[in-house]
Amino acid sequence: MTFDIASSSNDGELPDEELVSRALAGKKDAFTTLVRRHERRLFRFLAKNTNHDADVEDAMQQALLKAYVHLARYNPRWRFTTWLFTIALRELRSAARRRPPMSPLHATIDPVAPREQSFIDRDPGDLWLAARRLLTAPQYTALWLRYGEDLAVREVARVMSRPRVWVSVTLHRACATLRQTVPDPQTADQADDRHPAPSTGGLA
Repeated sequence: MTFDIASSSNDGELPDEELVSRALAGKKDAFTTLVRRHERRLFRFLAKNTNHDADVEDAMQQALLKAYVHLARYNPRWRFTTWLFTIALRELRSAARRRPPMSPLHATIDPVAPREQSFIDRDPGDLWLAARRLLTAPQYTALWLRYGEDLAVREVARVMSRPRVWVSVTLHRACATLRQTVPDPQTADQADDRHPAPSTGGLA
């Protein structure tokens, strides 16, 4: 399914909730505007949670399709992105389950995707790449949703289908791991001012 219908210029100025209402009223261009508004952010979120490009594409298509089909289930008390990310994360997990298991030969290969390997080699101190290497998958997902996507803890809990307490503890442990590994720029030697350590992005 594609969403290539031209949306009106006025739709682009409307909040997500109003666009959902218009889409439910039969105005398909309103949903097209929603897709265009959030597709890059959705792709980035999915790509941050897997090294398999095919899974990203599959999950993104399925998430947008299910969001369109089940739009009436959207609850406006949540941000539209929270609802969409919840669907997308489930689809990403489903795509991973459908993928054939790796052979023992491939299982020994570094799991970092080629598109990230060159970045790691060039800048191994990057916070998010360090997080990708050091944290468990749930820790990384929770951390990205909270600080990368700026979702509240309750929204992270909803996307991941976890209790808020679990999210809080997971974030705390993830940040503790990064603090122990990634240099804090505020404590870096003044002689290295020309090459400061990367910011930890407000992770506390």
